[in-house]
Amino acid sequence: MKRILTAIDGSKASYRALELAAKLAKGLGAELKILLVRQFVVGRHDVPEVWSDEEVREIRTLALEVVAAGDNPATEIIEERSRDVAYTIVEIALKTEAGLIVMGASGVGSIKAFVLGSVSNEVLKKSACPVTIVH
Repeated sequence: MKRILTAIDGSKASYRALELAAKLAKGLGAELKILLVRQFVVGRHDVPEVWSDEEVREIRTLALEVVAAGDNPATEIIEERSRDVAYTIVEIALKTEAGLIVMGASGVGSIKAFVLGSVSNEVLKKSACPVTIVH
């Protein structure tokens, strides 16, 4: 396995997934790709983003701290903007030729998950590579 993709959203579950992904990447000698999907919502008159720039900086900083603690130098943070987080995770996994996706079971979108189904569930159904869900 050459690449592991992990998606983070600032939730505790996503940081636990990142810790596992970093350990797996180090143990397998694989590259670690960290995906941060900046979700936006199309409104009537504007397109508001779910996260502010400050929140994104904070998530990136914490992600780099988690990776540094695991001593994994082959790490890249990919930032994407999308309306559909699950679709974007699957697409980036294909583009980066990830051999594994590691993600948290529940993230910050719990109300949406109640209505539409969770992002992790959608990724699990649509991914072409194995997916590890971390609780």
